[in-house]
Amino acid sequence: MASMSWFHVIFGIFLRCESTFDCSGTACSSSGHGLLQVDKAMGQQQVTTTTTTWASPYYMMRCAGTQAMTTQHMTEADYDSITLKVQGLYQSLPSTCTATECPQADWAGCVLRMAGHDFMDYKDGEGGADGCVDLTDADNSGLAECLHAGEFGISIADAYEDFCESVSLADFLVIAAEAVMTASREHVTAEDSSRSTIDFKSQFKFGRTTATTCDFAHGRLPNPENSCSAVKETFVDSMGLTWAQAAALMGVHTLGRAQVSNSGYNGWWSSALMSRKFNNDYFVSILAKGWSPEASVAGNPAKNQWKRADSGADEAALGKEMMLNTDLCLAFSMDDEGAVELDAATAAEAGCECAWGTPAAISTAITKYENGHFCGSTDIPGKDNFKLQRAICCGAEFDKVSDAVIDCGLPLKPEGPAYSSIKKFANNEDKWIKVFKGAWKIVTNNGFSLKRLRSCYS
Repeated sequence: MASMSWFHVIFGIFLRCESTFDCSGTACSSSGHGLLQVDKAMGQQQVTTTTTTWASPYYMMRCAGTQAMTTQHMTEADYDSITLKVQGLYQSLPSTCTATECPQADWAGCVLRMAGHDFMDYKDGEGGADGCVDLTDADNSGLAECLHAGEFGISIADAYEDFCESVSLADFLVIAAEAVMTASREHVTAEDSSRSTIDFKSQFKFGRTTATTCDFAHGRLPNPENSCSAVKETFVDSMGLTWAQAAALMGVHTLGRAQVSNSGYNGWWSSALMSRKFNNDYFVSILAKGWSPEASVAGNPAKNQWKRADSGADEAALGKEMMLNTDLCLAFSMDDEGAVELDAATAAEAGCECAWGTPAAISTAITKYENGHFCGSTDIPGKDNFKLQRAICCGAEFDKVSDAVIDCGLPLKPEGPAYSSIKKFANNEDKWIKVFKGAWKIVTNNGFSLKRLRSCYS
């Protein structure tokens, strides 16, 4: 980060002028820091000379002047400018996807993982969307590289550099996440104009203060191995969401994938081809596909997940599809009563070898979103033919009534804490979008007193 004299910092405040306007139509600067604020920010700014020892994202950002700690003013035009800049980077990447590579999905996943890990540390009024994650925490592995070098050589820091003197990193990261969700939603509406667009700007508020350190955040992220207990602790108890809102927010997993080098897990939540589209495929996949436990991912006994097991699984064409305990537990349990949480590490020992649901529960989703496929097949068994349904969802060898012993819970009536919401979102994408936006507003606003965007500067 380039050093600057006080002359350059203060002089720049008065000369720098953005493409924004006051209410009379006169061009004005959007970087109106008071001198005390500049002094505070300058005192906290540090020169970083390595790419491996950052304490938090704040120190990684490039800024010709001084990073704004709190956004003082923001108009709708400012929000649009940031959105367009971020989307320009996203759209500069190839839009094609293969079973093993989908550049736009991976880039969106990088941005969303940063934003999510930022706001998920909120607890008892501390943390939240403050632009800070503890980069020394193993749970944030890969984020420093993602922010610095970027995915495919394109970093979100390239976009922030243009706005760093007037917009806090905390506000920027929320807008950046909204920008990639909006851009990836356009892939959906371009293919089907009847699908709803998504608008975040109308509910966005600014004024988040960037935190330069957040040691308190260590250990606050939900551990996927702990199933729905982790979801409840983080999403419900700490962030204040309902189970429906928690499930809706988890739907962001439809974008991107898990990588062993980052989280220790491996695979796409949706197929590789779906992973760059912001849609309800996450929920459809949970219920319209069959899942079997995969212990010790990449040889690590501390990392266990679920892999697609049904007749449509095709890693060569679709990529490796997987779910975490924290995904599938929302709908399924290990027992018929819903008393035992889903756990891939112990599933086989408990006799729970396949999580699946009957097609009757998601008939609308199969018709609208899966092209008539249930567990990879268009030959959907009748509602009473459980053994054939199980065979196509769990593997052709499971074709007897007695094979019900392998079921994780009741396929006809799963007992996960958010099953009713998962089913609703799978069948009705608009309902998911509505609940998602409400949940997103809560988790990105937690802990701050914020202001609405203005149409102009006054």
